Amino acid sequence: MDIRVEVTVLGSGIGGSTVAAILARQGVSVALVDGAKHPRFALGESTIGETSFLMRLLAARYDVPELAQVSTSGGIRQHASHRCGIKTNFGFVYHRPEQEHDPYEVTQCSVSEGPFGPESHLMRADIDQYLFNAAVRYGAVAREGVRVANVDITAEQAIVELANGETVHSDYVIDATGRTSVLADAYGLREEPSRFLTDSRTIFTHMRGVRPYDSVEESSGQPNLWHQGTLHHLFDGGWMWVIPFDNTDSSESDLVSVGLNLDTSRFPKRDGVTPDQEWAEFLERFPAIGRQFADATTAFPWISTGRTQFSSSRTVGDRWVLMSHAAGAIDALFSRGMANTMAVIEAFVPTFLAARTDGDFSAARFEYLDVLNQSILDNNDKLIAGSYIAFQDFDLWRAWSKMWYLAWNLGVIRVAGSYYQYLENSDPAVFDRLHQGPVPGSFCPELPSAQVQFTACFEVMRRVQRGELTPADAVPELAWLLGDGEASPSPLNLHDVLRRWHDGSMEAQKLLYDWGRTAAPLPLRPYFDYDRATIAKAAAEVLAA
Repeated sequence: MDIRVEVTVLGSGIGGSTVAAILARQGVSVALVDGAKHPRFALGESTIGETSFLMRLLAARYDVPELAQVSTSGGIRQHASHRCGIKTNFGFVYHRPEQEHDPYEVTQCSVSEGPFGPESHLMRADIDQYLFNAAVRYGAVAREGVRVANVDITAEQAIVELANGETVHSDYVIDATGRTSVLADAYGLREEPSRFLTDSRTIFTHMRGVRPYDSVEESSGQPNLWHQGTLHHLFDGGWMWVIPFDNTDSSESDLVSVGLNLDTSRFPKRDGVTPDQEWAEFLERFPAIGRQFADATTAFPWISTGRTQFSSSRTVGDRWVLMSHAAGAIDALFSRGMANTMAVIEAFVPTFLAARTDGDFSAARFEYLDVLNQSILDNNDKLIAGSYIAFQDFDLWRAWSKMWYLAWNLGVIRVAGSYYQYLENSDPAVFDRLHQGPVPGSFCPELPSAQVQFTACFEVMRRVQRGELTPADAVPELAWLLGDGEASPSPLNLHDVLRRWHDGSMEAQKLLYDWGRTAAPLPLRPYFDYDRATIAKAAAEVLAA
């Protein structure tokens, strides 16, 4: 049987289902194909502001309210799932092996204040299925549990042969199949070894009976409870995530997502050592973490990976594109995976719609997507590689984490500002600015000086790695580079790189807005050209959707 559509989307996870729903809503005929069936497990469970605002932006621009509904914890609870948690903060607790934890050695970034409510811990099985169902409602032809047998892309069309005997003919193929990318395998796109500097591996599972860290360790005076956010346990050579789905009274889940990430140069995978044994050894090394997991049991067996990082030589071709997680992956440290996915979708959809109008599906037409995809991955790689270097020393971690804090703020500023302006004037041209900067895919594309600043900060970390600079000497260098950067907002006070708490209050956001309108570099000021009253109106509309 032959199926004829305009676009074939391979993979129906959060990325594939999102792009399929948007295109179908815009009147594009779509086939959505996946070798698995919903519901199914997926990683990428913690949202950040950039992810949530990109979802709201896409929902408003393309009239897909389901994306707005899953962009807030309240909307998720009302429409999609009762098995998700909330995230009021990024928490980082530093540990030394065979020692009790020093309560002073912590940092926390509050992310929750504002009319949209806290960020979310997503039970991806539920959220992915909700968006998949939305794509089907908008007209996508779905094939679940059907493996792709062959892909043949010619000058005239893309032909996808399915293992059930069906053949899908389309103008274009979007590959959202992640690490096991169909097109990367077909075209030999994977770089071996991966070019990325980060070199880590992961063991992960869902667990029951995980104690809130607040109950096993005295308070450090942090603004929010650790259990109300995404908790990161840091140590020299790695880190672990603790993502509770059970941290709100409205959640019907008793699960917590747990993942241990290890620098492979420090902790190579050992033959004959099972993930259970590795986990037990880890808990013995860190007493406070051991207490948190003293009664915990796994919901399914530990999954142990090889190297987490993978990369691709190119991400676009004639009549095809790789979505973000099919293009490459770094490490889950700063929860940027879903944000990267939504950023690529935001850039891809208008490019595709224009190409569809012109009948031009050449690689050249989508070249910007390759630049964006690759640059996003390369910059995230340096951010995380620098973090693994920083894990050797608590003060060095505090200083380097301000680079992440700056990048996080710049991302939200750009996306949220564009979203609010669109709500005020309904002009999609406001989104063009997101892609007109001279350094696409960087944390501040409008300012080359910001990329120079980031590169200089990363070079400080590389000097530490090479033994040319001590952590103690690196801290003031980072303070100078971060504090005096052109794109460093003065309200963030980045000179104080040893600050432990990062303020996400509405008062702090108002100071940032005032800086943006009066003192920000000129290329950034357009992102603040909106009325702050629009924030509450936008939240009311999203929460009522």
